Amino acid sequence: MSENGTEEYVYTCPAEFASNEAIRKLYVAGLNKATTDDEFKEFFSEFGAVADSIIIRKEKDGKQFGFVTFENCDDLDECLLKRPHTLKDNELTVKRAVPKDDQTGTATIKTKKLFIANVTPDLTDEIVKKYLTERHGSKYGTIDKVTLLKKKEEPTVNRGFGFVECSSEDLADRISIGEKECKIDEKSTKKQFFKKAAPQDGAGGGRGGRGGRGGRGGAMRGGRGGYAAGQYAAGGGGYGGYGGGYGGGYGDWSYGGGYGAYGGGYGGYGGAY
Repeated sequence: MSENGTEEYVYTCPAEFASNEAIRKLYVAGLNKATTDDEFKEFFSEFGAVADSIIIRKEKDGKQFGFVTFENCDDLDECLLKRPHTLKDNELTVKRAVPKDDQTGTATIKTKKLFIANVTPDLTDEIVKKYLTERHGSKYGTIDKVTLLKKKEEPTVNRGFGFVECSSEDLADRISIGEKECKIDEKSTKKQFFKKAAPQDGAGGGRGGRGGRGGRGGAMRGGRGGYAAGQYAAGGGGYGGYGGGYGGGYGDWSYGGGYGAYGGGYGGYGGAY
């Protein structure tokens, strides 16, 4: 326990992140056109060992951007903490890259809020917070709030999904990639799934409405649990578009059949690769 009485968690970077290229990949925009590949790699090598780097040059419109893959996940986060970065007199836009195979439908959204699906009966707000803090570290941001929704008719029983509020968008990016599919309770056979939460106005992509229909479809298939998820998908709960990623089957905490049905199409967003 700390001096103020709050519980302290010991952070250790998960070993599996070493083989997860997505969580170690950085997106860089705002490059000076005169920047060479060697200069680009050398600049980011100051923050840690670089496994790979590339500058994408588009001859048609003259635009260019780059990607840097660090050998260690935490080196990327140290790089983010030390922003702003300037290379050849240009201030760079630097953020964690969005995986091109992420079909959640909210991957490119800037948010501090995450959605967690497949919440099992034994999970509590504190267990989820402890799990995330131990794997992601307060140095890179804090878990401000975990809310696992309860059944209206049984206030102590998990409804199958919930929300996590992070102190920064960077931490939300890290968790949504690193914990996209995870197992918080090792004794359980069920896996949990994290994705970025869609904003309350349903913004964040032109396909949000279709995601809502996916949620309503899931509601019809998933009983009461599915209906609850469908209401969030349709915007009734203030978080439009969840159905596209997690539609259906929340009654038994299953990971809805509609996952990724309306995902993709991130080419217009610089962070996708």
